[in-house]
Amino acid sequence: MSEIKSKRNIKIEIIRVIACMAVIWYHIRELPWKTNGELSETAVFFECVCTICVMTFFLITGFFIYNKKGTIISDWIGLIKKFLSQVFVIFLIVTIFTIVFHEFLISRESFIYCIENVSLTKIFFTLFDSFRYFSANYLPGTSAHLWYIFSYAIIIIAYPITRFVITRFPKYVTYILLLILTICMIVNDYHLFFGDPTYNLIFKIIHKPIYYSAWGHVLYNDIIKKQIDDKLEMSENKDKVFIINKPLFIISLLTYIITFILLFKTQVAYDLGTNGEYVYTSWLSTYSLILTSCFILLIYNLNIDRFLNEKINELIYYLSKKTLGIYMIHYLIITKFLSIGFQSRFTNNRPNIMYHLLYYIFYSLFIFVISLIFVVVVEFVVNKVKSFIFKR
Repeated sequence: MSEIKSKRNIKIEIIRVIACMAVIWYHIRELPWKTNGELSETAVFFECVCTICVMTFFLITGFFIYNKKGTIISDWIGLIKKFLSQVFVIFLIVTIFTIVFHEFLISRESFIYCIENVSLTKIFFTLFDSFRYFSANYLPGTSAHLWYIFSYAIIIIAYPITRFVITRFPKYVTYILLLILTICMIVNDYHLFFGDPTYNLIFKIIHKPIYYSAWGHVLYNDIIKKQIDDKLEMSENKDKVFIINKPLFIISLLTYIITFILLFKTQVAYDLGTNGEYVYTSWLSTYSLILTSCFILLIYNLNIDRFLNEKINELIYYLSKKTLGIYMIHYLIITKFLSIGFQSRFTNNRPNIMYHLLYYIFYSLFIFVISLIFVVVVEFVVNKVKSFIFKR
């Protein structure tokens, strides 16, 4: 029986862990402009590699969220409760921590200094502005990565409408809407890279994750399930299948390569044209959508789960369950290591592209492990406190 029938899909969990590593990879990346004003195409290349990081989570969210069995309203209420109890609480704790200990994270100031200078008024109004404008832009820079939580909340808020369109309208309506939005996205991306930035205001709604989650639903239900899982179910040689759909694998691989080349060339032109302004690039553009879709199809199509034993499966499930906590805490750890000069020991005077690659692989793995340890320790302490309170 295919894993798709089980409670947890090991291939999705593998993709989730890889995407979590890619997020860390993106946050430890070297900026494309060197101190002497020269553009580093190597840095641009590896930034483009990271383009699948956040988009993967948006697409995976769309895989299953609209396939629930209950009514739209009952499932919506359940999603809201789950978000508030499992995501929002962690978000709030991390946010308050970054507000209070921001100076500790970005400099060599001590914990005690931050506690002595804590301002309840600042905490309140920072959170108030953030919630009022529904944006992480009003939080400290060490909370910048938490924009994803606001974006995920948008998916939850729009859930009744999105699911109604997807499940109650004819399928061709979803396709037409996605096609229209994709055209708008392409036009918007073109103007962001090369033209009038005011187009970003006109098509800003297209950058909301509702579109990506709907695309994820189509990707899973109309391609992955039909072209990979259903065919795998009918395969006579299930135990030795490596690539179940070779045409799909080849198409995905070629599309990924071509799109990556286009992204790289576009990003180099963008960096040169803006002379080092903020790098829009990759991670929420049409390029990212195509590259991430191909990445998921490639990894999923390999059916790696057929070669994994039970212990490895358990490890993958365990790591996947920790990805939210790792996402929440990893940026704080990166920032602190950067402030004390630890990261610079690995980034200075790198001689070639291979050294860059080794840096990204091993340093991102190091941050992943440190973040995992923090998450495990915090969970252990919280569980002990809960146990103590309830025993009393």
